[in-house]
Amino acid sequence: MRAVSVGLAKHFPDRRAVLVNSDGGSSDGTPAIVARTAVDFQHLFIGDQQSILHRIVTPYHGIPGKGSAFRTIFEIARRLKARACAVVDADLRSISPEWIELLLRPIMEEGYDYVAPYYLRHKYDGTITNSLAYPLTRALYGQRIRQPIGGEFGFSGALAAHYLDQHVWESEVARFGIDIWMTTEAIASGARVCQSFLGAKSIIRRILLPTCRPC
Repeated sequence: MRAVSVGLAKHFPDRRAVLVNSDGGSSDGTPAIVARTAVDFQHLFIGDQQSILHRIVTPYHGIPGKGSAFRTIFEIARRLKARACAVVDADLRSISPEWIELLLRPIMEEGYDYVAPYYLRHKYDGTITNSLAYPLTRALYGQRIRQPIGGEFGFSGALAAHYLDQHVWESEVARFGIDIWMTTEAIASGARVCQSFLGAKSIIRRILLPTCRPC
């Protein structure tokens, strides 16, 4: 929340912005955190831009999954006639205000429709991406998108409307695979695609322990 707020205030001070939390019924108090988190811009030597950052906290409906959450964001973007959008995963630890600029400026100022992330990763990290997603994307579409399933993306309002018009929202795309679908759909539809280098990516690791059962 703070990184996104500072990024918008620092890099897009003259733009109206809306921050959307598309919540899937989380039990950790996420909606309340999003609603109440404040940023002291004066302490950061940034003019007070908090008044232009509106917030929408809403549950998503439909098939449970990340795709359904994105569909809600696409719909809000279309209704608000947004020019550019950026989405980031909720479990990020490495996000910085500069990520917001890197995901949005190519759309706002350079005419791109879709911005894929480019991360600095260890050679043994991202096995599925390196061994499957990237080679297949390059072979099938002729595009060198290194992180087609990265999780953080920028896209234009027009592309968001295009996503909504596709007949996939009652399929498994609404549950899994939204990241790779967004990338391949952008390429196949003729959208202008680029990549932004975001540096290293760190997420909150969750360890699932097996449930103990009596013998």
